[in-house]
Amino acid sequence: MSTTPGAGLDRRELTRLGPVRRAVLLPSFQFWTVLPTLALVVVVLVSAAVGLEHPSANFGTVVTWIVWWGGLLVSFVLVGRAWCLVCPIGAIPEWLQRLSPWWGSRYTAGLGLPWPRRLRNLWLPTALFVVFVFLDNGYGMSNSPRMTAGLIAVLALGAAWVSLVFERRAFCRYLCPLTAFIGTCALTSVFELRRRDPAPCRNACPTKDCYRGNARRYGCPMGEFPGGGLESNLHCILCTECVKSCPHDNIALRWRAPGRDLWAMSRPRLDGACAAAVIVGLATVVPLLALAFLPELRSLLARLLPAGVPPNDPPRLAAVVLVFGVGLGATLGLLHAASLLSRWASGSARVTTRALFTRYAYALIPVGLSKLLADLLDHAFRTWGVLSNVTSALLLDFPWNRVMPERASATDLLGPLAVYGLQVALLLGGLLWSLEALRRTAPGPAADRASGVASFLPIAGLALVLTLASLWTLGSGLL
Repeated sequence: MSTTPGAGLDRRELTRLGPVRRAVLLPSFQFWTVLPTLALVVVVLVSAAVGLEHPSANFGTVVTWIVWWGGLLVSFVLVGRAWCLVCPIGAIPEWLQRLSPWWGSRYTAGLGLPWPRRLRNLWLPTALFVVFVFLDNGYGMSNSPRMTAGLIAVLALGAAWVSLVFERRAFCRYLCPLTAFIGTCALTSVFELRRRDPAPCRNACPTKDCYRGNARRYGCPMGEFPGGGLESNLHCILCTECVKSCPHDNIALRWRAPGRDLWAMSRPRLDGACAAAVIVGLATVVPLLALAFLPELRSLLARLLPAGVPPNDPPRLAAVVLVFGVGLGATLGLLHAASLLSRWASGSARVTTRALFTRYAYALIPVGLSKLLADLLDHAFRTWGVLSNVTSALLLDFPWNRVMPERASATDLLGPLAVYGLQVALLLGGLLWSLEALRRTAPGPAADRASGVASFLPIAGLALVLTLASLWTLGSGLL
């Protein structure tokens, strides 16, 4: 039995629109979305590898750490893991693995081994994301064209190697240093891919084509099972393979309430919750501690360790490691303490501290994401014109980017106070968003309304403290 195409559509569904529907059902849809990104990544790689070493004059570093990073942060809220859809570092190894960009192939390359069961979680990618951020804070990766090129090359080679050993997109799900960050932040999106009706999937689809694939189309490359009740954006890369492979036309792209996954997941996992807490800590607590203590801590460690030339300065690197350790430990500890207080205040014997910790961590994501977006505002409004400068430099010596333009300028569109005002508004918006998610997540009153409110206050207080820390960090330069 097959449902009628288009049946059950509602006004939120994008696949009811003819152009959208034709696009996602096109077999080569992903190929054409990846192709322009691939061309840009190749230019960025060449520019960063052999071009000008000054970071603000190098096309590769500016596009990577301002344009790409900024676009990545904004895309979370709009379209979830859309970057993973167009990322050539994940797509090309997948094409290599199946010996085809989109058409069906009788042969495959590689061993096709299943990913080790013990590593099917976010613990390893969360640790790799911490290393990724440390490379910038410790070694200044975003200010080094050569390190930027090295990062891209390592990711590309790593993804290719993993695809030849393991099945599907094992690298993208379990090893990419950005997958935990992208996946957890994608929970805030206003966009989702879900099944329309559970009945056809349960009763009339023994083949499970959205997961396994069929003779015409491939199954989900991330190992998800959309027909089985996909309930969050955590691992969905919007490749739309399930839309094409479903024989019942039962998978849809649609709008939804912003951040609904933050409170609506029925089975939130501890590894994802810790990933969310780490991201929030890296965005809020770690910058605060670095601003307050890093110079003094470096001076103290210089008495014990030999000094070097930055970025290879052992005392500073050790100080950054300590700041990271203390900052992330403090974030996890504060979240656990708030969860414990909330459980006590709820008066409910059925709610565990671990369960509250797991749910609260996800609900705090808007606090961390708003801080990252606030940092982006400073770059966007106070260094306007840098992209046009580096593009001019690239065109003078395409694609090698070895010639400095005769004239270069960076314009402050807004002054420091005006930028800070926008940052304050953004941070307060993130706080309100988290408070709403926490309100929906907090346990209901066991006996009366007062206990319900009391259970909400500890975690709401933590969200407020983290926001105040971000406000102080961003505003310290104005003092």
